[in-house]
Amino acid sequence: MNSFRKLFHSSLGPDFWKFRLGQLVSLLGNGCRSIALSWWILEKTGSAKAIASVLVPAMAVSLVLLPLFGPLGDNFSRKKLMVIGDLLRFITGCFMAGMVYFDHFNLIQLACLCSMAAIGTALFNAADYAIMPQIVNRGKLQAAFQQTYSLTSMGGVGGGIVGGLVVSVFGILGGFITDALSFLIAGFSTNLIRANTIPKRKKRTSPIKSVSHLKKELFDGFRLLFKIPVLFWVSLMAMLINFVQAPFWVALPLFVKMAKGMPAWYMGGLESSLALGTIVGALSLKFIQRFLRNRALLVATLILQGFGFLLLPRVPGLLLPFVMLLGVGLGSSIANIKFDTQLALVIPDSHRSRFNSIIEFLCLGLYPLGMAGGSILIAQAGVTATLGLMGLLLILMAPLILLIPKLNELLEVPVQRAGGFLKKHYPRVAL
Repeated sequence: MNSFRKLFHSSLGPDFWKFRLGQLVSLLGNGCRSIALSWWILEKTGSAKAIASVLVPAMAVSLVLLPLFGPLGDNFSRKKLMVIGDLLRFITGCFMAGMVYFDHFNLIQLACLCSMAAIGTALFNAADYAIMPQIVNRGKLQAAFQQTYSLTSMGGVGGGIVGGLVVSVFGILGGFITDALSFLIAGFSTNLIRANTIPKRKKRTSPIKSVSHLKKELFDGFRLLFKIPVLFWVSLMAMLINFVQAPFWVALPLFVKMAKGMPAWYMGGLESSLALGTIVGALSLKFIQRFLRNRALLVATLILQGFGFLLLPRVPGLLLPFVMLLGVGLGSSIANIKFDTQLALVIPDSHRSRFNSIIEFLCLGLYPLGMAGGSILIAQAGVTATLGLMGLLLILMAPLILLIPKLNELLEVPVQRAGGFLKKHYPRVAL
């Protein structure tokens, strides 16, 4: 209880809470969309490939646009960009609800709407983590990221529960309506932020005067990132990890509906268990760091996730799958909190949106391919074999983290010296 109170304190300021509580609402709605969309497609087709045919194009759109939108986050108000992203997702949610209301099921149109929502997601993500040092004191960034992951996880827990219940009680239409309204509320809440979220730049220029300016800033971000091996290799490692994990969101609804024969609320419960694991990870991070630090911590968390996927379809009964996904969520959050905190500290504000966008682009670069390939593997070999292969590959990949140069130095750099990390280790990189 003391850890919980310490984590959720008010010292991060009103802007942080306006932003994150608004996003908490949108995560509840997003849980409704996730379950409603999968359930509607399964009811109409019963096919893993049909689910992938809707999700993969949206993921590809988000992936391609993310680095393109990064320069926008380094030139314009990050708050305004996120509000626009939320409003775009509100509009697409309304159209999806309309399709259900008129019983107009069309995979191509669903894929188009999901891709439009992905544009809003990419615009939002281009500014999301970059805004944190602007609304939170730098000395409290780790606490801010811990609370961010906890709130995000609470949204995942609540989203799974709310989504499962809404779809079970009010149907698929209720799920899409709830999703749309949640993004409207989130956008309004973010718009209440009072801090100046226009990026600080050494040389002020008029915001993106031309396409050539946008192109220059985009390629400048890629060029600089490639000159910082620790960030580049971490991004490639994350790309492989996400590629292996990508089939999960196609496999989960089939595992629930086909393998277990359970209704939508059970899928919502499993999603909630995954998110609950990330809360446990955020709350226990400092305790776990007493025994495992830096690279060893990352290796252990990846192995934990691997065993969670490997055992998920093999454990008996209805309760043990919740435990497996709890472990997956715990391992994921511990690794991400530490890395995201250090990344926010060492990258200057003038480049933060671009770097975050490009890193996320690299991290998710193979995700659509993994999701599409996973749907084919599920159709050919089944859910159990697919999840087992995912878990085994993650366990085998974990030791590769030890080969990343200067990763320990990045994870250990303190707040007061974080600004000089890149200059010390990569003096030829001018930021």
